[in-house]
Amino acid sequence: MDLYREDAEIEEICARIWGDDIHYGLYEGEEDRIEEAIRRAKAVMAEPLPLSSDSLVLQVSCGYGGAARYLAERFGCRVVATDASERQLREARCLTAGTPQAELISFELADYHRLPFRDAEFDCWWCQEALLQSTNKPRVLTEAFRVLKPGGYAVLSDQILRPIRFNPQELRAVRARLRTDTIVGPADYTAMIQHAGFELLEHRNWQKHAAIHRRKIRDRLAELMPVLIEELAPDTLERGYRTSNDWAELAEAGKLGFDFYLARKPSS
Repeated sequence: MDLYREDAEIEEICARIWGDDIHYGLYEGEEDRIEEAIRRAKAVMAEPLPLSSDSLVLQVSCGYGGAARYLAERFGCRVVATDASERQLREARCLTAGTPQAELISFELADYHRLPFRDAEFDCWWCQEALLQSTNKPRVLTEAFRVLKPGGYAVLSDQILRPIRFNPQELRAVRARLRTDTIVGPADYTAMIQHAGFELLEHRNWQKHAAIHRRKIRDRLAELMPVLIEELAPDTLERGYRTSNDWAELAEAGKLGFDFYLARKPSS
């Protein structure tokens, strides 16, 4: 199966389907648009945060900077948005230039395993559907704890696998894609967050939204294929569709989820 083969061409397909904000969404109904649901997810994730114009937020693995722009718009806070891909950062800077939020956001090259920031520098650490790609998740969370001020918040959503539900072929594919023999589930995320020193305030299982979202992504790609065939190689498009369909089937079967965690660094 092509589920875990991803490259620059597949990423280009994702950008064409999802737009400049490649994240999961929360759906009130099947009729919701993908973009509307993605923005709703950010709103729900940000709702508990006591941020203001005096706050400094660190977003890791920012991609095209959609969350950074949203947070700066909603709270008027300053955001340092980081990513390990200079190509994605260039795109994020282009998308942000000229917006009302541009002066509040800086984009910096950084690996979330080794952040180039001082201890206790940020009021909030934000990581949206990116921790899955890490082969050392405890290190990422330890770094989050380090750079947060006492009382600071960690906001984490992720595409989380349910390995106990996988058949052997699927599990081998997952391990190959993530280059690890250790595949973790939702309870493991809770344990890692707490082991890093955080107080876990909230965990939400958004499985039903993952199923809707992945189905909508697959269907939108099917609709766009007559247009994209003029721009991309047929085998690339076919591989992209198989990948999208595999993700949708896993989410529908409850093997692939979407979870949200809110944590806080103790004040003392």
